[in-house]
Amino acid sequence: MMKDNNLVRHLDACETMGNATTICSDKTGTLTTNRMTVVAAHIAGVTHRSLPKYESLPQNTADLLVLGISINTNYTSKIVQSDTPGELPKQLGNKTECALLGFVTDMGRNYVTVRKNNPEEKFIKVYTFNSARKSMSTVVPLGVGGFRLFTKGASEMVVRK
Repeated sequence: MMKDNNLVRHLDACETMGNATTICSDKTGTLTTNRMTVVAAHIAGVTHRSLPKYESLPQNTADLLVLGISINTNYTSKIVQSDTPGELPKQLGNKTECALLGFVTDMGRNYVTVRKNNPEEKFIKVYTFNSARKSMSTVVPLGVGGFRLFTKGASEMVVRK
């Protein structure tokens, strides 16, 4: 089997596979598109089964949502429009972050402009995502003094904090 480039770590797996009648497999990109998107949201106590428009949300909530998503994502994550008409934009970087940035774009807002108006150098502290914390947080100064903390991550970690 090794000369056929088949590595079997557990020989009993060969017997199990010998009884298989159907094998379903996925070649990445054939059944999947290697991208994530936001399809529903719960914002300000309201569940949206389809993506809400920016104008349909309370003004302050919409502004904070766009700001929080735009700056509390790695600035290396971005969405690049395709040169080919009709082709989906490319998601570069973390796919979850790209889904959130796509949500901002789908609401008719430009996360790039928000990032330009809020350069990383002005952040007080960024707690980058790691597998132990399962969250990312960014602390930014408020114009009137004080600070604001934006956090995203695994719900069981974020809600607990």
